[in-house]
Amino acid sequence: MLKQRIMPLQYLTGLLLLGTLLLSGCLGISQPTDNDIKTSATDYFNQQFAGLFTVTKAIKDNGYKQNDTHYVAEMSITAKAERSLDEYAAALMQDSSLSAFEKMTNGMAVGLLKMTLPEFSAGDELEFKRNYLFIKTDNGWLLKQELNDENTP
Repeated sequence: MLKQRIMPLQYLTGLLLLGTLLLSGCLGISQPTDNDIKTSATDYFNQQFAGLFTVTKAIKDNGYKQNDTHYVAEMSITAKAERSLDEYAAALMQDSSLSAFEKMTNGMAVGLLKMTLPEFSAGDELEFKRNYLFIKTDNGWLLKQELNDENTP
């Protein structure tokens, strides 16, 4: 009689375990993890502003799925200035590895930064708001691009 009571309990436990495994296998990972988002956003920002800013803190404020393979992460990034914008521009102009065209292009980019950023000195921390698009690939989620007003859906 005791065996009859144990069998239904084992059967129920087995069904629950099987159901959980099937659901997790079917659903898969539907969005990047917060840790992956922070790491990717930090790396992307540091590369984008190499020699000018370094991320000290990255916080995911919000996020949403555009569809099954696209995810948008809304980020607040705090970055410390390695040098002032004028010092950065001077270093670019003195870089002998850059062509004249690259120096001109960088000069225009620095001009845009002067128009959009507040004045800052080396050691100052600034906060940036960024939206990043992640896409689901065969190898996991990948930060594809920064979104701005022109390419935000």
